[in-house]
Amino acid sequence: MREQLRTLRLAAWLGWQLETNWASPWLFAIYMVIKPVTGSLMLVCMFYAARYATGGKVPAEFLPYLYVSNACFGLVGTVTFGLSYAVITDRERYRMLKYVFLSPAHFQTYFAGRGLARVAEGTVGAVLNIAVGLLLFSDMRQALGTTGIDWLWLAVFLAVGVVMLWAAGMILAGACLNLSRNGMFLSEGISGVVYLLSGVVFPIGVLPVWVQWVGLSLPTTYWLEGMRRALMGPVPDSAPILRGPLATWSNPELALTLLLTTAALVAFALWFWRWNERRAWRLGKLEENAGV
Repeated sequence: MREQLRTLRLAAWLGWQLETNWASPWLFAIYMVIKPVTGSLMLVCMFYAARYATGGKVPAEFLPYLYVSNACFGLVGTVTFGLSYAVITDRERYRMLKYVFLSPAHFQTYFAGRGLARVAEGTVGAVLNIAVGLLLFSDMRQALGTTGIDWLWLAVFLAVGVVMLWAAGMILAGACLNLSRNGMFLSEGISGVVYLLSGVVFPIGVLPVWVQWVGLSLPTTYWLEGMRRALMGPVPDSAPILRGPLATWSNPELALTLLLTTAALVAFALWFWRWNERRAWRLGKLEENAGV
């Protein structure tokens, strides 16, 4: 146990240094502000364009909805899809994956540590993103200030969500162990599907019914709904278009569903990782370089 904690700590430190490219914390903080905020501002421009084109029929509550959703989804991209990039960069760029596997360090714990670095990066990015939104847009200040942030539910959804994102990331990272050429394309493709179906930019209630069921099968849908409620409260009656299939669910129901789906995801991730790890070692995939 002591050795695994040491591996976890050192892997998190290594992951943070690799992500920051050994830059100073202040210089990296500027990058962490610019990257997520520019993505959110693009959505804000789309919101105002849609509102202008429809003569103001798009409700003002839509702006904080998509801004907060997009800020939270930054954690999904950073943690879940970042772990698969860690496999690719360690194998293709630094060519150290095989040596990490052969070292006394626990292989799975090493990637758990890399995931912790991603969690820190994603959390700081999301907080800075929301802070900039509060500074620039009055609709954001009104949405987060009307009911106040529910810190208890925020902590619950954030804690369960981090475990869920890590498990999803380990599934993708496990698959990348055996995908020497197309691993990064797998992550990018799944990222787009999850972004579309989890209700990030628009509520899943506007999608066709059968697509809604696909979205409801994703744990990220429940997590984003819970994060929005913890930060902004329930959807106001003045914006019925934002009410999706989960609008009538209570916070405990959302949290329980998220917890059960996360538990199932963690169990599958542990099995899937071990299976891919053994297969990658047997076929020599850990040292296979595709030159990408």
